[in-house]
Amino acid sequence: MSIRTNPPETQKLGGGYDTYYQERHKGWMIFAGSLLLMLGALNVVDGIAAIGHAHFDVAGARYVVSDLTTWGWVVLCLGAAQLVIGLGIFAKNQFARWAGVLILGLDAIAQLLMMPAYPFWALCIFAIDVVAMFGLVVYGQHTEAG
Repeated sequence: MSIRTNPPETQKLGGGYDTYYQERHKGWMIFAGSLLLMLGALNVVDGIAAIGHAHFDVAGARYVVSDLTTWGWVVLCLGAAQLVIGLGIFAKNQFARWAGVLILGLDAIAQLLMMPAYPFWALCIFAIDVVAMFGLVVYGQHTEAG
């Protein structure tokens, strides 16, 4: 006599596997929203430091386009937008989700262009941008308002 069981992804545990996937999507959206808020705060501080010519950037760095002050303003504006969009993600707004993908993509490009100032920091922020975009794109369509 053998006992037949369903694979773990199709087993009904508690509320069923549909509930499991809804909770998983909700978790990714909370994670992406938290990353957006964190990135926004870091980019605001980073932008202010770049505008004020703080001493933690690489001295004598050469940029592809413009200078550190310009990129500081760009990152400051992106950071402010990320803070607002992060709050929109927690409100389950689909427009905020797509605006988040756009802003995270622009921030990823801006961080790559700011690499001469602080290479390791820029790559870390770039990686966080990519993870947050993944969460918004892959798991965002399953959120329900309410």
